[in-house]
Amino acid sequence: MPPLPRAARRRSGLAAVLAAGLLTAACGFQPMYGARSTSAEAEALLGSVAVAPISSDRNGQILRNDLIDKISAGRTAQNPRYRLDVELETLELGGLIQTDASITRYTVTMRGKIRLVDVASGTVVMNEMARATTSYSVPLSEYASITAQQDAHRRASGQLADEIRSRIASFLETRHRG
Repeated sequence: MPPLPRAARRRSGLAAVLAAGLLTAACGFQPMYGARSTSAEAEALLGSVAVAPISSDRNGQILRNDLIDKISAGRTAQNPRYRLDVELETLELGGLIQTDASITRYTVTMRGKIRLVDVASGTVVMNEMARATTSYSVPLSEYASITAQQDAHRRASGQLADEIRSRIASFLETRHRG
């Protein structure tokens, strides 16, 4: 049997991708971090979560801003049903040590102890831990090194905020469904 012409192979490949997409859509699959990763009800519930101040250092301020952006699209909850308290711990460990004892690669880990508090009763309804890890290389330039470190902290904060948002959305959706 002779091989299929290139155009026919391309059409059959496109048909397979289209069929897989249709099957995936039919099963109710939703992307975890996409725009439609939560239901409209969960999005409304996320809008009722107020993010409490986290810590006085820069990492806490960045994480709080990321959480406000990701949980309530940058708006402050007017009549919050829930308050999110986060205890943040940031660890920075050297991972790649040269023969002259200089460290050229660091790993940044941010851990957040998450507490979701029902504002009306003062009851903690959710108590979990979340974490995010990033790394950065230390270049020879001092300025580039500081910039790389700050960027790693910002990336870890964004990842941690995504993780916290996903956990809260899942919790609220499950709680109010059942």
